[in-house]
Amino acid sequence: MKEKKLNGFFKHLKKTYKYAGRREKRHLGLFIVDAILICVLKVVIPLFTAKRIVYLTDSAWKQLFIVTFVILVSDVFFNIIRYLSDKHFNYYYMGTKKNLQLKLASETLKINTKTMNENSSGMFVDRMSTDVSNMTTIFIELIDYVTSLITSIGVLIAIFFLNKYIFLLYFVFAIVLFFVQFNRASTIQKLNKENRKISEKLVGFATELVRGSKDIKLLNAESSFMEKAEGEVDKMSKSDYELDMTWCRFRMINGSIFDLVDFTIMGVGIIFLMYGQLSIAVTLVIINYRREILNMSDVAERLIERVKKYLVSSERVFDIIEGDKYPKEVFGDRHINKLKGYIEFKDVSFKYDDNQVLKNINFKIKPNETIAFVGKSGAGKTTIYNLISKLYDVNSGEILLDDVNINDLDVETIRGNISVISQNPYIFNMSIKDNLKITKSKVTDDEIVSACKMACLHDFIVSLKDGYDTIVGESGVTLSGGQRQRLAIARALIQNTEIILFDEATSALDNETQANIQKAIDNMQGTYTILIIAHRLSTVIGADKIFWIEDGKVADVGSHEELLKSNENYRNLYELELN
Repeated sequence: MKEKKLNGFFKHLKKTYKYAGRREKRHLGLFIVDAILICVLKVVIPLFTAKRIVYLTDSAWKQLFIVTFVILVSDVFFNIIRYLSDKHFNYYYMGTKKNLQLKLASETLKINTKTMNENSSGMFVDRMSTDVSNMTTIFIELIDYVTSLITSIGVLIAIFFLNKYIFLLYFVFAIVLFFVQFNRASTIQKLNKENRKISEKLVGFATELVRGSKDIKLLNAESSFMEKAEGEVDKMSKSDYELDMTWCRFRMINGSIFDLVDFTIMGVGIIFLMYGQLSIAVTLVIINYRREILNMSDVAERLIERVKKYLVSSERVFDIIEGDKYPKEVFGDRHINKLKGYIEFKDVSFKYDDNQVLKNINFKIKPNETIAFVGKSGAGKTTIYNLISKLYDVNSGEILLDDVNINDLDVETIRGNISVISQNPYIFNMSIKDNLKITKSKVTDDEIVSACKMACLHDFIVSLKDGYDTIVGESGVTLSGGQRQRLAIARALIQNTEIILFDEATSALDNETQANIQKAIDNMQGTYTILIIAHRLSTVIGADKIFWIEDGKVADVGSHEELLKSNENYRNLYELELN
């Protein structure tokens, strides 16, 4: 089992190394050179320090001056090397971290919609930040730990040749410290897991409190929320206290062992000095090296824990990058630069888990037609949009875009030619202009203004103090529902796709705002293939065709006037809206 874990560690280490670019690898190599030099200096400087004390006690002034100067030069050299080490570390760390994060972000965007819906967004964010950082620093930390261990082992071997009895004492104390450190790591790890769970719960509660502050006030629920907040904060405080006191307890134990080592080594050293078994210089060397030896157990324990931590993080990251735990979207390799706008469903069936939504549905849509999908909630209207956008794959049948099976087309052909404007479009926490440039980074200001005018948004934007540079807040919080919808429409116009899908884009809006959005849609009619899922039938009266969706099938099709005459369900829905 241990051998399997070790093989897995080196396998993941090799994968991680691939994400270091040429420059990052060069800086990693220089960091290794720095680490070796630092290791040598840590061994050499205490020797000079011991010599200085000997020369001082012997009144050897010339030698004392020389060794003092050598120590100064060594210390300055040590500081320079440490600075260069930090510099090389930062170059390596930032570059490799960026490469890994970009790769992880890219692969996360490829995960299919079903899998994304089944997992929390926080899980993916945590892997992109915490886990990637844990992975990126592994090489640097391994070098640090290994060089520290080599230094300590080298010093321990040197002491063996100086005095076997003191070597034995150091060896025994090192083993005792290792077991104390190992016990500390196990205890702290358990407490940290529990502490993290409580912390995540408190953060979640705090997030709800901040985001729901308006509703909490309107519900007059401040007192009940504060009672719950007090309980959650109290749990966190108790957990933090237990964790801190555990650290304090082990720090006290470690400190006591170190003090005992100092007393024992000093006592034995004095005895050996009294009987002429050791010289002053050798005794000083042994004492000066005690920290290096006693830290060996701590370094070994931290190395083991760091390897475990790295394995957890690397498995979580590579599960997304190259594993099959989070299935990716699958596209074909056929590319069409500009679709004409033909859409056809041939005997398409689809189900969410065990819920059959579409049942052998068939329909055709011609380029530049405006088509509306109408029906009761749960009839399958939004599912049709999800399949056209290839957010989901059909269970059976075919979807054709310009007479080509959608499964044969590449992602750019599908997503680059279809825009979806949902009921709640996501507006990013950036300026209006930057939100519009997301789909086309090189769009000109004239194109932006033209799209906003067509979307009936330009007059509102220029009325703002900062105009197009206005920051709209998280999820476009500073905008009204209608303004967010029109911004999404402008974004689609800038993307300039042949096919535009409106998913109940006016269902939650007032009549005046709906009229503005309807005007924006009317401006696009005849130029784009427009599909509209209608909550309000008044928004689709002018559609070329209206598909009545019922029980996962196209139950009826016709113009508004035709359906009023032929379809009782449609007529009843329209009359209900009028009343």
